[in-house]
Amino acid sequence: MLPLIVVVAALLVGLGGGRVYSAHKLAKSNDLVVTRGDYALYLPRPGQVAFYSLGACGGCEKTRKLLRELGVDYVERPADTSTAHRQELHRLGAKRVPVIVTTNAKLEGYDRGRMIGLLEEQGYLSPAGR
Repeated sequence: MLPLIVVVAALLVGLGGGRVYSAHKLAKSNDLVVTRGDYALYLPRPGQVAFYSLGACGGCEKTRKLLRELGVDYVERPADTSTAHRQELHRLGAKRVPVIVTTNAKLEGYDRGRMIGLLEEQGYLSPAGR
């Protein structure tokens, strides 16, 4: 009986550790990638941006601050506390966070200038709002 308990405990620890490692791996990547496509399915409603984040992520904190500063209407989806949001990130093919999703583009990583340009191009802010 004891060996069975040890095996089950090891499996449970291994599964949980994989989730933490996966989130940690996402947070560590600093590459910036913009992918064009139809991402309307991931938006809560037209005119809003979906923002996928992790709690301990410097780029996510900067992105949150930038979106607020620019007055962008967004919904944050924390991938480290929600299995559903983590699954959406996998369906999106995201390899890093933060991830901003607009109607026609997905931006992975943080780059203030490119984020502002993308949000402006997609109609989420006016040139005067920069």
